[in-house]
Amino acid sequence: MQTPETLPSEVATEAIVVLDIVESTATNNLFGWYAVGRGVFRDLRAFIAEVCEPRGLCCIKSTGDGYLLTFSDSKSAEMAAVNAVEAIFLLFALTAKRNQEVSEERALSLRAAIHLGEVDVISNDREGPHISYAFRLEGISRNSLPQALNPIDPERLPLRNYLLCSEEVAGILQRRSTKWPQILVGLFKLRGFPGWREVFLVEPGQ
Repeated sequence: MQTPETLPSEVATEAIVVLDIVESTATNNLFGWYAVGRGVFRDLRAFIAEVCEPRGLCCIKSTGDGYLLTFSDSKSAEMAAVNAVEAIFLLFALTAKRNQEVSEERALSLRAAIHLGEVDVISNDREGPHISYAFRLEGISRNSLPQALNPIDPERLPLRNYLLCSEEVAGILQRRSTKWPQILVGLFKLRGFPGWREVFLVEPGQ
């Protein structure tokens, strides 16, 4: 007898976003989850609902320090990536406005990475190597640059409110939109994936 766990998973091509709250663990330890952390996460969830749901959000899952989000588009998988990039920059704008209205310890700063690929669709979750790939991208920071080939100047990589993308997503943006220029951060070896992989910084544009 098949159970929900043994039934074949639906496979879909989706834009995968790993969204991380910068220094959330340190902030929660210093100021307290109930005093600060919980409110920060509630505000972020509200912003995600506001800007991501109209742009094809189909999965949201807590990662502890942020969220795994996936986006789909029934007419074009590539447009799912474009819509996801737009949503992320709108999130950055909303959090910047919010930070002007709250105390410093309640400030909300983000970083994000986006990839596009096939995933197994699990209820309220996604599985597969492309999910792992997106998490590897999100883990890249200034500290990663010494291990990269042809890295950019570390000062060009922001510490917060920035979006990294895979070479697949960079190609989509170059074909589908002129809103957001991309800068090659360098070539990286991502744990569990063979060869050197190009990683790009997506700039907010005008």
